[in-house]
Amino acid sequence: MKYVLVHYSEIGLKGKNRAFFERKLVSNIRHALKGLGPIVKRLPGRLIVDTDGSWDEITERLQKVPGIATFSFALMVDRDMKDIKKALDELSDKGVKTFAVSTTRSDKAFRHTSQELNTILGDYLRKKYRWKVDLKTPDRTFYVELTSKEAFVFRKKLKGMGGLPVTSSGKLVSLISGGIDSPVAAYEMFKRGCEIVFVHFHNWTAQKDVVRDKVERIVRILSAYQPRTRLYMVPFENLQKHLIAKVRAKYRMIVYRRIMFEIAGMIAKKEKALGFVTGDSVGQVASQTLENIYCIYDKAGFPVFTPIAGDNKEDIVNRAERIGTYDISKLPYSDCCSFLVDKHPETKARLGDIEKIEAGIDIPSLAKKALDHAEIKEF
Repeated sequence: MKYVLVHYSEIGLKGKNRAFFERKLVSNIRHALKGLGPIVKRLPGRLIVDTDGSWDEITERLQKVPGIATFSFALMVDRDMKDIKKALDELSDKGVKTFAVSTTRSDKAFRHTSQELNTILGDYLRKKYRWKVDLKTPDRTFYVELTSKEAFVFRKKLKGMGGLPVTSSGKLVSLISGGIDSPVAAYEMFKRGCEIVFVHFHNWTAQKDVVRDKVERIVRILSAYQPRTRLYMVPFENLQKHLIAKVRAKYRMIVYRRIMFEIAGMIAKKEKALGFVTGDSVGQVASQTLENIYCIYDKAGFPVFTPIAGDNKEDIVNRAERIGTYDISKLPYSDCCSFLVDKHPETKARLGDIEKIEAGIDIPSLAKKALDHAEIKEF
């Protein structure tokens, strides 16, 4: 019978808490394969998935499930040498000249060691198909895994995301722009088991439909990595008009972002989130100098996670291309943080100066009014 054999890595290091992480992963796999009738069974160190659907469809879905290290399409047979050899025959194909066999056993009481099984099964294939053994660069590697009750035979390990299952590490709020960086930052925190709530601040004046479509398309792609996704679209236009009269242009970008954290903090409390994730990369733009980041994050009130803070732009772009957000993110539109900001904004702001500027502004009231008019979309 054909199954999907799922392996995890970090979860195996969780000791007495491993069952908790396994249950989260099982639940996420079931959700990812929704509509394909998945039945997921837990075995020591692995999961067995019985599901409908094409291999291509299953592969595409499972590669977006954080917590999976590798997965394989495998034949499950009895722990009998004849049945194992028969499974190897079924997986054999033309065009192979060299091969290797890799066997592992979770049941160390089995009558043959892993190395003995490699020799026995390799000798069988070598004689029957006249292939040559090549342990370094074989045309085909056959994998055999023996558990306490079954044997699994397969010939390819597909790479998963690794990390921890989403929802196992709590919830974060992502301040997502329409740019390249913030979707990549959210993706990195998915791998750490975080559930993400997205918040976008918009200025509808010129490009309402363009902005809505772009951000929703990005979030829809990211929604494939977690069971449930929520997006807050917060209007920033009226708030900005109020600030323009009271904040010098060179400081507006910093004040804008501080107020965004004020609003995002309200959302975090509502969503019972434990922190923020941003796409900030140190020194990349004016708002991301260390001095300005210090001033901006002072307003956060929650831990701020910046998983791409030290990454090169090229590396961030490569990941955006891999997860499928890059082509959407590079579409032009004006970010609300650039609205009526000085051509040469302050790059070395001092917190005391910013706090003096904000002293005459009723920020909590402005933030609440903006949030009261937010649109909430579910994915």
